[in-house]
Amino acid sequence: MNEKSEAIRHIIATIFSAQNALRSLAPEFNWTGLGNLLGDFGECVAIEHYGLIKADSGASGYDALDKNGKTVQIKANYSSKTIGIRGEADLLLVIKVKVDGTWEELYFGDFKKALEIANFSARDNKHSISITALKKLITCSN
Repeated sequence: MNEKSEAIRHIIATIFSAQNALRSLAPEFNWTGLGNLLGDFGECVAIEHYGLIKADSGASGYDALDKNGKTVQIKANYSSKTIGIRGEADLLLVIKVKVDGTWEELYFGDFKKALEIANFSARDNKHSISITALKKLITCSN
């Protein structure tokens, strides 16, 4: 194995090791796959930060409940210019995860308002909304 391949192998092994550690710390999340890793991280930090209640496994269209019983769909974004949303919820929470693991809220508001300005793809059977459109939605709400 050449140096580059060995370095890549080591990084992948580190990611998998970190996922195992995450499963030990927060076993209620799957922490699998790289895409799912970001999603699980987003759900974990959002639930803790906002005092949400994790939805039961298999809940359709939402990831958590707020203290008033409203359903919340949580999305984490790292580099994509769009967010994909499926199903229905009362609220949509989108966070932007930075390279150092810190994050910031991009949107926390009415799910239906976000859905109204989203585009639907029949091929993917989901709506997508650009980060730019979400920011405009926030500005219009204030």
